[in-house]
Amino acid sequence: MATGLSSRFTDLGRVGHKHKGFTQSGALDTNSHMLANAIMRVPVTNPTIEVLLGGFEAVATQDTEIAVTGARASLLIGGVCQPLNHKMVWKKDATLQIMQPMLGARNYIACNKRFKTRLFLDSCCAVTREKTGGMNFDGKGFQVGDVLYYETGISLGATSTNASIDGRLKKVAPDNNLLVHETFTTMPVPATTLAKVYIVRIVLGYQQALFDHKMKVRFFNQRFTVSNEASNMGIRLTGESIGHIAVKLYSEGIANGAIQITPSGLPIVMLAERQTIGGYPKIGSVITTDLPKLGQCRPGSIIQFEECDVLTARQEWLLRQMQMCTFAQNQQSRNDNNE
Repeated sequence: MATGLSSRFTDLGRVGHKHKGFTQSGALDTNSHMLANAIMRVPVTNPTIEVLLGGFEAVATQDTEIAVTGARASLLIGGVCQPLNHKMVWKKDATLQIMQPMLGARNYIACNKRFKTRLFLDSCCAVTREKTGGMNFDGKGFQVGDVLYYETGISLGATSTNASIDGRLKKVAPDNNLLVHETFTTMPVPATTLAKVYIVRIVLGYQQALFDHKMKVRFFNQRFTVSNEASNMGIRLTGESIGHIAVKLYSEGIANGAIQITPSGLPIVMLAERQTIGGYPKIGSVITTDLPKLGQCRPGSIIQFEECDVLTARQEWLLRQMQMCTFAQNQQSRNDNNE
């Protein structure tokens, strides 16, 4: 197995354990994680493999079926280019390769059988900072030579060679935002939007009163750039300082997507592996529907924030849930018709 920059099992995270000091963790692009499982007609809680910036390579020791979602990357099985967001057959002894993405950052691999994983606090996620989870309960992702098993005993073998990450040598996979089912329906695939510039909506929080009008104008009327200091914990942004707040605050719990403003006057967007408490002033939080966009950001990506009210945020979340549910039901119906 070639793991690339990082590859690991992931799921929807450790929900309900922050009061014990453990981070939530989980897939950064939950939309792509759920979509991959929906394509395979398995529960959205099933683990997937999260691959960061490509470079992933593995060999199947038995025939299986998989789906790959997320970043726009060249995907090959046995050297043949395959489409994203579709169910495909992965034959025994064939090599699966995910190249470096042309757009986006993370891909998700689901299969028609549940991966065999070890759970810590009801989740398989590996968190390096806490040294929790993972195949060996050490917080580490996959290593070269690891063998991944399914609950049925079928396994994926490993190779010791590194995967090529030169996507220019391969046919570019179709735009996963425009894919349409080839049969049964023309319903668009509810894939995460990929872009070079992401419009991210936020709901202002109760600490917004600490930010005067000029600071809010600077915050909402500029495009920030994702710095190299971007990880599963959070994304540090660069740009023009919005100003400094001198008030010292007590540390308190931090929501997924909370936007902290550092003493430099620049934002940090907290993500799935954020610390459980923090004391920087928070201007607001990213709405749940837009969090998957942040999971596809990479250094150099551009982010512009827009204000959103709570009612709209709720409606957007409900709409996304309905779209994913309808897609999953459609997959079930289409497969039932083919059987």
